[in-house]
Amino acid sequence: MTRIVVAVLLACASAFAGAQYPTKPVRMVVAFPPGGSTDLAARALGEKLGAALGQTIVVENKPGASGNIGAEFVARSAPDGYTLFMAATSFATSPAFFPKLGWDPVRDFAPVSLVATVPIMVVVNPAVPAANARELIAYSKANPGKLNLASPGAATLTRLSGEAFRRAAGIDWVTVHYKGGVPAVTDMLSGQAQVMFANISDVITQVKAGKLRAIAVTTARRSAIVPELPTVAESALPGFDISTWQAVVAPVGTPREVVQRLNAEIVKAMAQADVKEKFLSFGTDAASSSPEELGRFLAGEVAKIGKIVKDVGAKID
Repeated sequence: MTRIVVAVLLACASAFAGAQYPTKPVRMVVAFPPGGSTDLAARALGEKLGAALGQTIVVENKPGASGNIGAEFVARSAPDGYTLFMAATSFATSPAFFPKLGWDPVRDFAPVSLVATVPIMVVVNPAVPAANARELIAYSKANPGKLNLASPGAATLTRLSGEAFRRAAGIDWVTVHYKGGVPAVTDMLSGQAQVMFANISDVITQVKAGKLRAIAVTTARRSAIVPELPTVAESALPGFDISTWQAVVAPVGTPREVVQRLNAEIVKAMAQADVKEKFLSFGTDAASSSPEELGRFLAGEVAKIGKIVKDVGAKID
């Protein structure tokens, strides 16, 4: 009987917490520098979510260690709903690169909602004489080791997609790692790097301005953002299919009612036309999910990415 009473009291307390939440500003941690696709998504969502919750969403950038610093910070934060994490694909990539991580993307986090899917775009510096994936492969084979592959981070899926392309095509590139998409794009513009597999949101402005040339997208189907651009699969490597994403998670143990409240407001926000337009403007497709759907998705991504890392033989340099 005592256990039943305790359970009821805990349930009531949790429900009360959910009903009162939030009573102060909510912090949303981004594990990458300002200006990148994850940061843009966090700020766009934060504006709408804050208005719906009646509290300010404070975006806090904690870059470094391929996103692990920010993830570990959130994993160790109080599970009260006041510290959230805008997770990117590296969230599911890190376990394959760092076997001694101090956190686990499935075990240590409560899924809240998917926020966006981000097609990966293959771009080259205009000095590279290639207009499509087939020509890029041919030029690379004729000039082994001449092209530098700009990697936004050693453990990012954008890096892995480039390595997977290189391996599948049988070509030789020199991979150069950067601390985020912004510095990688900077070197692409200057010509220090010549090839990049990037989130569309990181390079779409430069592509439209003619400062970078788009070659293909890595998804199985063409993206609505750039429907004229062929996929790697249709233009050079059949079956090639890799994409990135962003999602909101919280520390494990966050009250269910708080997670449900956050999920409901995020789903509403991501369905709004102005939010979809804003996300589309920086190369991201707005999305949402239930916490359960996100949980299954994250587990699947960890397994899939682990296989890619093993197949490619990628390592942290």
